[in-house]
Amino acid sequence: DKKDKKDKKDKKDKKDKKKGKKDNQETDDIPKIKGTANKAVTPVPAPPKLTPLQASMREKLISARFRHLNETLYTRPSAEAFSLFKESPEMFTEYHEGFRRQVEVWPQNPVESFLAEIRTRARQRHPPKGRGRGGGGGGEQQQGGADTQQQPLPRNRATNVCTIADLGCGDARLASELQREKGKLKIDVLSFDLHSPSPLVTKADIANLPLANGTVDVAIFCLALMGTNWVDFVEEAYRVLRWKGELWVAEIKSRFGGGMRKGGGGGPGGVVEHSVGNRRNPGAGTAAPKKGAKKAAEAAVNEATLLVEVDGEDDTRQQTDVSAFVDVLNKRGFMLQGQDQGRGADAVDLSNKMFVTMRFVKSAPAVKGKCAQKEEEKDRLSGKPAFLKKPKFIDDESKDVNEAAVLKPCVYKIR
Repeated sequence: DKKDKKDKKDKKDKKDKKKGKKDNQETDDIPKIKGTANKAVTPVPAPPKLTPLQASMREKLISARFRHLNETLYTRPSAEAFSLFKESPEMFTEYHEGFRRQVEVWPQNPVESFLAEIRTRARQRHPPKGRGRGGGGGGEQQQGGADTQQQPLPRNRATNVCTIADLGCGDARLASELQREKGKLKIDVLSFDLHSPSPLVTKADIANLPLANGTVDVAIFCLALMGTNWVDFVEEAYRVLRWKGELWVAEIKSRFGGGMRKGGGGGPGGVVEHSVGNRRNPGAGTAAPKKGAKKAAEAAVNEATLLVEVDGEDDTRQQTDVSAFVDVLNKRGFMLQGQDQGRGADAVDLSNKMFVTMRFVKSAPAVKGKCAQKEEEKDRLSGKPAFLKKPKFIDDESKDVNEAAVLKPCVYKIR
């Protein structure tokens, strides 16, 4: 018994010793942990606050960088711009940082009106087949006119989903704002631009989209017809849109001039009166006028003045002339909503001080451009009515005209 008691006591002593060692180890480790924690939470010193002068200089540098990149995008083909951003992706960030600063001073951003229209029209429904104008379904009910925004969005009849392609989307505001509503509204927004870190954006040259033919219901160019090959963008939009699909365009008013028309100011080298950055430069980039051109221009101005002041015609001298632009799109198969009923003017909104918005429908065969070459082969398979004839244009013989000059580029004064 004594031996058993002694063994139990020895075992207890050993356990107490082990426990004591463990407690000491934990106690010794406490300061180390505290020291490590203190070291980890040491605050990072805040960057020095910019003085008002430094902040002003930084803003000017951002604006100058934006103007340079903006002019580059307007005066280069899209393939070249795509390569530029691929090699130097930081330029895209710099460009949109400057662009966001410009948007802050605008009275309204055109993308806001497009968002409102999508939300309104996505909730509209076509009347049952056989009732209402034009029967039911598809974009065939798009009649243009004042009630355009009350018409339902065109949709894929099989899925009842409206696929919207935001071409030249920038920071993809359309997609990001509609992301939570897309299931409820039954829409799918596809966003494309030269470069973007956003997962919502697909990097692409807008003249060469990674989309199959006839897979889009609405294509949008919101201040995105920037490259010297912007006409290629329009042709690509025609390719990816379904029959009776819609094309929405928003552009700066000052980019529209007389274009190819007599007495117009939209020839090569023309400069916008005000650009996205609202920087004026009336003379930069203009070629030397041909002999007699100045007199002809003065005569045209005088004639316009006489028509108003003597004959009493409406004064349209300060209005934006989009007719040359509409002609270019007509030849690519796009008609203004209601144009075939003589109400195409209702699809052109000039009410904004800075921007013009237009809505077109893919409702005619293309007679010019890459889509026209294959049009005859695909007429039978495309579902277009067989009685449709290609529209004829009086000025079709002038094939050497530079149609890209219809939209003037934004060019800035070198500072």
